[in-house]
Amino acid sequence: MPEFKGEAPFWKFGLSDPFHPASLPGHGERMYQETLNVTEALIQQTLDMRRIAPLPQVEKSAKSLRNLFAYFLKNLPPPSQLEPRFLSLYAQEQSVQGLMFFENKRYNDALATFYTMYDAAKQSGNLTLIIHSLQKIGVELKRAGKMQDAINALEEARDISFRASKHVAAFTNAYLAHMYATNGDALRFERAINTALSLAEPLKESYGDGTDFIFQKFSGILVLKSRGYLRVGEPERTLELHEEIRKQIQNEANLWLDWKLYLYRARAYLALGDVEGCIAAGRECFQGVKDWMSPHRVKQAFELLEEIDAAGYGKLGVVQEFRNDLQKHSVLE
Repeated sequence: MPEFKGEAPFWKFGLSDPFHPASLPGHGERMYQETLNVTEALIQQTLDMRRIAPLPQVEKSAKSLRNLFAYFLKNLPPPSQLEPRFLSLYAQEQSVQGLMFFENKRYNDALATFYTMYDAAKQSGNLTLIIHSLQKIGVELKRAGKMQDAINALEEARDISFRASKHVAAFTNAYLAHMYATNGDALRFERAINTALSLAEPLKESYGDGTDFIFQKFSGILVLKSRGYLRVGEPERTLELHEEIRKQIQNEANLWLDWKLYLYRARAYLALGDVEGCIAAGRECFQGVKDWMSPHRVKQAFELLEEIDAAGYGKLGVVQEFRNDLQKHSVLE
C-alpha cells in the first residue's frame, strides 16, 4: 500500500476523489452551504464569547475563522466570492479580526480591517453590516484623533439606520452619543443617548442577544451614558448612575463591562478631587481587567495612573501603592 504524503490529489494514484464536487450530490452545493452555516455559527459564538471569556480563548476561535477564510479566498471561484451571503460572512469575519487587533492595541490594523469589512458589507448590500462597519471605523478614527471624520462616520451610520431595525438604530445612536460627548457637545450627546435608550428599552432582552449582530446589552448603552457625562464635564452624574448600571450589568450577566464601570467611577472621583475614592475604584477596575488578559483593557488602568499623575497626586502614598501594584503586574506579564 503506497504511503500518501502532503496534499497529492487522488487522481495521481489512479483513484477518484470522493470529495470532488462532481462526486458529491448536487455537485457539492449542499456541503458548501452547510460549511457556510457552520462558519456563521462560529462567528456568532466568537462574538458572544468575547463578553465572557479571556482574550486568549476568543483568539483561538478568531484564528480558526481567519484560516478558514484564507482558504475560501484562495480556492473559491470568483463568482462564489461575490455572492451576497459569502460577502456578508466575510464582513463579519473581518469584524472579528478587527476586534482582535483592537484588543491587542494594534489600532491601525484594526482600522484597516474595519475598512475591509466596510467594502465587503457594501458589496453584499447588507445595510446592517454597513452600519456596523461605519460604527467601528468611527470608533477607531476617534482613537486616532480624527474627531470630525469619526462623527461623520457615525452620522452616516445613524442616517442609514432609519432603514434598519430598532436594534440597529439604538446601537448606532448610542455610539453617536459617545462621539458627541467626546467632542464636548453636551446637547447632541443628551439627544442621541436618550434616543438610544428609548429605542432599546422596549426591546427588553432581545436587545443585545445577537439580533442584527448586536451583542451589546442594554447596560452597554448605560455605560456609554456614564462615560458621556464625564466627557461633558458632569462627573457627579456619572457617580449617580453607578449603582443603577451595576445592577443592570449583574442582571444581564454582562460581566465584561464591570471594569469600564469602575474606570469611569475612578475618573469621576478624580475630576472631583477625591483621590482615595479614585484609587479604590481604580483597584476595582484593575481587578476586573487583568483576568481578561487583554492588553487594551489592562492599558486602561495604566492610563488612569497617568491621569492621576497629571492631576498632581502622583506622590501621595495611596497612589504610590497603586502604582507598585500595577508595576508588579507588568513585570509578571
